[in-house]
Amino acid sequence: MALRLAASQLAMSRSTPSLRLASALRSSSSLNGRVYFHASRNAAAATGSNVTDAYKAPLYKLPTPNQIHGSYHWDFERLLTVSMIPLFAASAINGAHPITDGLLGVVVPIHSHLGFDAMVTDYLHPARVGVLGNKAISWTLRGATVLVLVGCYQFNTADVGLTELIKKAWVA
Repeated sequence: MALRLAASQLAMSRSTPSLRLASALRSSSSLNGRVYFHASRNAAAATGSNVTDAYKAPLYKLPTPNQIHGSYHWDFERLLTVSMIPLFAASAINGAHPITDGLLGVVVPIHSHLGFDAMVTDYLHPARVGVLGNKAISWTLRGATVLVLVGCYQFNTADVGLTELIKKAWVA
Protein backbone atom coordinates (compact mmCIF):
# COMPACT_ATOMS: atom_id res chain seq x y z
CA MET A 1 0.00 0.00 0.00
CA ALA A 2 2.78 2.42 0.92
CA LEU A 3 4.56 1.55 -2.32
CA ARG A 4 1.49 2.37 -4.40
CA LEU A 5 1.04 5.65 -2.54
CA ALA A 6 4.66 6.57 -3.14
CA ALA A 7 4.30 5.90 -6.85
CA SER A 8 1.21 8.10 -7.32
CA GLN A 9 1.57 11.54 -8.88
CA LEU A 10 0.37 13.34 -5.75
CA ALA A 11 2.89 11.52 -3.59
CA MET A 12 5.61 12.13 -6.18
CA SER A 13 5.12 15.88 -5.95
CA ARG A 14 5.58 15.77 -2.16
CA SER A 15 8.38 13.15 -2.01
CA THR A 16 12.12 13.58 -1.81
CA PRO A 17 14.22 13.87 -4.97
CA SER A 18 15.88 10.51 -4.28
CA LEU A 19 12.50 8.75 -4.20
CA ARG A 20 11.49 10.42 -7.47
CA LEU A 21 14.80 9.35 -9.06
CA ALA A 22 14.44 5.77 -7.84
CA SER A 23 10.89 5.59 -9.16
CA ALA A 24 11.92 7.07 -12.49
CA LEU A 25 14.81 4.62 -12.87
CA ARG A 26 12.61 1.70 -11.92
CA SER A 27 10.06 2.46 -14.57
CA SER A 28 12.39 3.76 -17.28
CA SER A 29 12.41 1.93 -20.56
CA SER A 30 13.94 2.43 -23.95
CA LEU A 31 12.16 2.79 -27.26
CA ASN A 32 12.15 -0.94 -27.90
CA GLY A 33 10.34 -1.62 -24.61
CA ARG A 34 13.16 -3.28 -22.69
CA VAL A 35 13.22 -2.38 -19.04
CA TYR A 36 16.59 -1.36 -17.64
CA PHE A 37 18.15 -1.02 -14.21
CA HIS A 38 16.73 -3.29 -11.49
CA ALA A 39 13.53 -4.10 -13.28
CA SER A 40 10.90 -6.40 -11.91
CA ARG A 41 8.12 -8.24 -13.68
CA ASN A 42 5.67 -5.64 -12.33
CA ALA A 43 7.65 -2.79 -13.87
CA ALA A 44 7.91 -4.71 -17.13
CA ALA A 45 4.17 -5.35 -17.16
CA ALA A 46 3.55 -1.63 -16.63
CA THR A 47 5.60 -0.80 -19.73
CA GLY A 48 4.20 -3.68 -21.77
CA SER A 49 7.48 -5.57 -22.20
CA ASN A 50 8.95 -8.75 -20.83
CA VAL A 51 12.07 -8.60 -18.65
CA THR A 52 13.30 -11.97 -19.89
CA ASP A 53 13.53 -10.65 -23.47
CA ALA A 54 16.67 -8.75 -22.54
CA TYR A 55 18.35 -11.84 -21.07
CA LYS A 56 17.67 -14.49 -23.71
CA ALA A 57 20.63 -16.59 -24.72
CA PRO A 58 21.55 -16.96 -28.40
CA LEU A 59 19.72 -19.80 -30.10
CA TYR A 60 21.78 -22.80 -31.15
CA LYS A 61 21.48 -26.53 -30.72
CA LEU A 62 23.07 -27.84 -27.55
CA PRO A 63 25.25 -30.94 -27.97
CA THR A 64 23.90 -34.17 -26.56
CA PRO A 65 25.44 -35.23 -23.22
CA ASN A 66 28.17 -37.83 -23.53
CA GLN A 67 29.72 -39.70 -20.59
CA ILE A 68 33.07 -40.18 -22.34
CA HIS A 69 33.33 -36.51 -23.19
CA GLY A 70 32.19 -35.63 -19.66
CA SER A 71 33.80 -37.07 -16.57
CA TYR A 72 36.33 -39.32 -18.33
CA HIS A 73 37.50 -36.36 -20.38
CA TRP A 74 37.90 -34.29 -17.19
CA ASP A 75 39.81 -37.11 -15.47
CA PHE A 76 42.13 -37.46 -18.46
CA GLU A 77 42.86 -33.71 -18.45
CA ARG A 78 43.74 -33.75 -14.74
CA LEU A 79 45.87 -36.90 -15.06
CA LEU A 80 47.76 -35.34 -17.96
CA THR A 81 48.30 -32.10 -16.05
CA VAL A 82 49.51 -33.84 -12.89
CA SER A 83 51.85 -36.09 -14.91
CA MET A 84 53.76 -33.05 -16.14
CA ILE A 85 55.06 -32.29 -12.63
CA PRO A 86 57.29 -35.40 -12.30
CA LEU A 87 58.27 -35.13 -15.96
CA PHE A 88 59.58 -31.59 -15.50
CA ALA A 89 61.25 -32.58 -12.23
CA ALA A 90 62.95 -35.60 -13.83
CA SER A 91 64.16 -33.48 -16.73
CA ALA A 92 65.52 -30.82 -14.38
CA ILE A 93 67.28 -33.33 -12.10
CA ASN A 94 68.59 -35.91 -14.58
CA GLY A 95 69.11 -33.70 -17.60
CA ALA A 96 68.41 -34.77 -21.15
CA HIS A 97 67.15 -38.31 -21.57
CA PRO A 98 65.33 -39.75 -24.60
CA ILE A 99 62.41 -41.13 -22.57
CA THR A 100 61.65 -37.91 -20.68
CA ASP A 101 62.14 -35.84 -23.84
CA GLY A 102 59.79 -38.12 -25.74
CA LEU A 103 57.15 -37.98 -23.01
CA LEU A 104 57.44 -34.19 -22.77
CA GLY A 105 57.16 -33.99 -26.57
CA VAL A 106 53.77 -35.74 -26.31
CA VAL A 107 52.34 -34.52 -23.00
CA VAL A 108 52.96 -30.77 -23.41
CA PRO A 109 51.37 -30.48 -26.90
CA ILE A 110 48.36 -32.59 -25.87
CA HIS A 111 47.95 -30.47 -22.72
CA SER A 112 48.09 -27.31 -24.83
CA HIS A 113 45.63 -28.78 -27.34
CA LEU A 114 43.11 -29.54 -24.58
CA GLY A 115 43.41 -26.00 -23.22
CA PHE A 116 42.92 -24.39 -26.63
CA ASP A 117 40.07 -26.77 -27.40
CA ALA A 118 38.32 -25.70 -24.19
CA MET A 119 38.77 -22.08 -25.25
CA VAL A 120 37.26 -22.81 -28.68
CA THR A 121 34.34 -24.65 -27.05
CA ASP A 122 33.64 -21.87 -24.56
CA TYR A 123 34.26 -18.70 -26.55
CA LEU A 124 34.17 -19.60 -30.26
CA HIS A 125 31.03 -21.73 -30.29
CA PRO A 126 28.82 -22.03 -33.41
CA ALA A 127 26.41 -19.33 -32.20
CA ARG A 128 29.23 -16.79 -32.15
CA VAL A 129 31.35 -17.67 -35.20
CA GLY A 130 28.97 -19.86 -37.18
CA VAL A 131 29.07 -23.58 -37.76
CA LEU A 132 31.64 -23.41 -40.55
CA GLY A 133 33.81 -20.98 -38.60
CA ASN A 134 33.75 -23.27 -35.58
CA LYS A 135 34.66 -26.31 -37.68
CA ALA A 136 37.46 -24.37 -39.40
CA ILE A 137 38.90 -23.24 -36.07
CA SER A 138 38.64 -26.75 -34.59
CA TRP A 139 40.33 -28.40 -37.57
CA THR A 140 43.03 -25.72 -37.66
CA LEU A 141 43.74 -26.45 -34.00
CA ARG A 142 43.90 -30.19 -34.68
CA GLY A 143 46.24 -29.67 -37.62
CA ALA A 144 48.49 -27.38 -35.60
CA THR A 145 48.61 -29.94 -32.78
CA VAL A 146 49.65 -32.70 -35.20
CA LEU A 147 52.34 -30.44 -36.66
CA VAL A 148 53.67 -29.63 -33.17
CA LEU A 149 53.73 -33.35 -32.26
CA VAL A 150 55.65 -34.16 -35.47
CA GLY A 151 58.01 -31.24 -34.82
CA CYS A 152 58.69 -32.42 -31.25
CA TYR A 153 59.39 -35.93 -32.56
CA GLN A 154 61.78 -34.60 -35.19
CA PHE A 155 63.47 -32.31 -32.69
CA ASN A 156 63.92 -35.11 -30.15
CA THR A 157 65.25 -37.66 -32.66
CA ALA A 158 67.30 -35.54 -35.08
CA ASP A 159 68.49 -32.72 -32.80
CA VAL A 160 69.49 -32.21 -29.14
CA GLY A 161 66.04 -32.77 -27.58
CA LEU A 162 63.64 -30.59 -25.64
CA THR A 163 65.45 -30.70 -22.29
CA GLU A 164 68.77 -29.72 -23.81
CA LEU A 165 67.07 -26.92 -25.76
CA ILE A 166 65.57 -25.50 -22.55
CA LYS A 167 68.94 -25.82 -20.80
CA LYS A 168 70.71 -23.93 -23.61
CA ALA A 169 68.03 -21.27 -23.73
CA TRP A 170 68.18 -20.84 -19.95
CA VAL A 171 71.96 -20.25 -20.00
CA ALA A 172 71.94 -17.98 -23.06
